[in-house]
Amino acid sequence: MKTHERTTDITREEKVSYKKDHRTHTGEDNRAMRRAWKNRKVRVNRKYRRKADAALHKAISPEQIDAAIRGDDGTTHELIRKGLMRERNRKTGVRSLEKALAELSDSRERSIERKVRHKERMIQQFKDNVRAFERNPELFREDEISWLAYQTRSTELRAFFKDNPSWISRLERKIDEVRKQRRIVAEKARIKVEEKWKWRSPSLRLPRNPKPGETDKV
Repeated sequence: MKTHERTTDITREEKVSYKKDHRTHTGEDNRAMRRAWKNRKVRVNRKYRRKADAALHKAISPEQIDAAIRGDDGTTHELIRKGLMRERNRKTGVRSLEKALAELSDSRERSIERKVRHKERMIQQFKDNVRAFERNPELFREDEISWLAYQTRSTELRAFFKDNPSWISRLERKIDEVRKQRRIVAEKARIKVEEKWKWRSPSLRLPRNPKPGETDKV
């Protein structure tokens, strides 16, 4: 029974805290707000005292005293009024703890939704790229093919590949096929260039001078 009463008290305290406590968005951390707010009040009061001292010293200057004797004390009054205006020190973004926690929960839900949508876009983009690569592999550069292969090790697509491992084998098979064909084409082009320059060589176009004694053997 005591445990039940204690739980009820805690729940009631939490409800009171939700309504009474608050959070502020002032640029400081919530736990550092007490010290930051105290320092801010000290800074505002120090600035106010300095302005008041400056206005007072200016008001009791000989020029202002002569003006007050002549009855022209409007300038002094205006000077003191402007000098004694305290800078406003407000807490911006004050919200109750209940509202702050509700907004934090909504923010987390929106973040989860954004991550889900981002992952869905990445999966769809990967599928489209693989299909495009299978249709027109000649349009893909070697660095783009390497990027497709690297995406199969992406942590963001790990869950997708775990449920659909066929996409990895499908892509790897196509990459091996395309690279093999490109190696064959490159080798043929290299051999063709070598043969072209081989037959252009002067040593092959000009008749070779026979060595002494070779003509006699013939």
